[in-house]
Amino acid sequence: LDRDAQRLRDLGYKQEFKREISLFVQAGFSFSTMAVLPNWLVGFGGCLSAGGPSSLFWGWVVVVPFVACIGLSMAEVISAYPLAGGIYSWCYMLSNKKWAPFMAWISGYLYLTGLITANMTLAWSATDFIYGIANLYLETQITSQGAFVGLYCGMFVLATGYNCLGMKFSTYLNKFMVFWVFIGTIIVVITVPVMAPTHTSAKWVFTEFMNGTGYDNLGLVFFLGLLQAGWTLVGYECGAQIVEGTKNAEVAAPRGIILCIGSAIVQGFVLIIAVLFSIQDVDELLESPMPIATFFLRSTSKPLTAFFLVILLVAQFGSLCNSILATGHLFWALARDGCVPFHRSLYQLSDNHIPVRALILQMAISIIVIMPSFGTMIYWKAIMSTAVICINISYGLPLVCRLIWTRKDMPKGPFNLHGWSIPLNILSVFWILFFGVILCVPSYHPVEAETMNWASLMIGAVSIFALCFWFISGRKNYKGPV
Repeated sequence: LDRDAQRLRDLGYKQEFKREISLFVQAGFSFSTMAVLPNWLVGFGGCLSAGGPSSLFWGWVVVVPFVACIGLSMAEVISAYPLAGGIYSWCYMLSNKKWAPFMAWISGYLYLTGLITANMTLAWSATDFIYGIANLYLETQITSQGAFVGLYCGMFVLATGYNCLGMKFSTYLNKFMVFWVFIGTIIVVITVPVMAPTHTSAKWVFTEFMNGTGYDNLGLVFFLGLLQAGWTLVGYECGAQIVEGTKNAEVAAPRGIILCIGSAIVQGFVLIIAVLFSIQDVDELLESPMPIATFFLRSTSKPLTAFFLVILLVAQFGSLCNSILATGHLFWALARDGCVPFHRSLYQLSDNHIPVRALILQMAISIIVIMPSFGTMIYWKAIMSTAVICINISYGLPLVCRLIWTRKDMPKGPFNLHGWSIPLNILSVFWILFFGVILCVPSYHPVEAETMNWASLMIGAVSIFALCFWFISGRKNYKGPV
């Protein structure tokens, strides 16, 4: 056995994926999944009401150090436990014998919910880019919900089908996406400010505070403005799902996370400054059904707006492909350990070492779950909120397990934080708890059916299902990753 396969055997597993992922692809996978370029631009217009431009900039400044802490803590854990399943597997490894199965079970279902709803959000926003491009040139605007959902389903079929081709094709995609996003970001941050008819002042960008939320407490309004940065700076852990196919995983995986986060932070700062200095009419952005298209149109021209939306569309589709692959690998890891129904079937890999059945299942779930959006758009808003909350809370679970049960006993991988390890873990957990509360606060006041944050209800439903399934079957039959 080579070193990677031997390390996997030491953790209780056999090598089943082909080791063909390099450090560049590992870092590119996480970086492309985060997709800062499209994901920050998707929501920045609506978030102007929660603090305005100063909240968007300083919110990024506030969130970045905590994301770095969480990323470093995860890099240390993945170096010690380079296992598919990521957060789910780590919760088991970092807990004691009594609590390990339960913590792995709960974290697995919560993280799976976060990834599935994140996939749905990515497919939805990619479809929104297509609508934006079409409506630029149509006098009669397309508003059909049926056409929108149809395109959404097509996105899932196309992205899932591409992932079924094999890991080699995912490698091709991520090498391309790194350059696409890099060049696309340079084009946007240079072209938009140069062509903008007018520019806002530095005082407006860094000090202007706006409050359109209805809340009187300005501190709460600023915290709500952190949601934009919080939604954008997630996904860096997805590389953990393909770690069993990574060469020299103990070293490449933690380095991939660190490179990904560092690149995303720099990219975000440049993008935020370029956009905020180029805004023409804030009120128009707040009222627009698609603020990003309106922003590009007022700052540049119609052809360039379509061009920019194509850049964002391709970047978002690459993010969707990666997130779907990460979800499929998580499903496979859960099935390998008997954590999900029909696990024997889902555990099977195709001839090219891809969990095709798991990929198809996540696609079917994502298509079925979106159907209630025909009834009300409130449901869609709850989906997006659920993705942010579940993923952020999931990040904290393995760190909590470590602090409670294996604070001094976690084995040291090639990458470790030495004396900084426990302080960074504690800081990360406190931030996740605080941010989790903010994520559940309704964005507008007074709170009505349309402004209510329904994510808590959806997360509660998932938690109840996981707990009931645990008491019915899991506590008797599930032994955790072995």
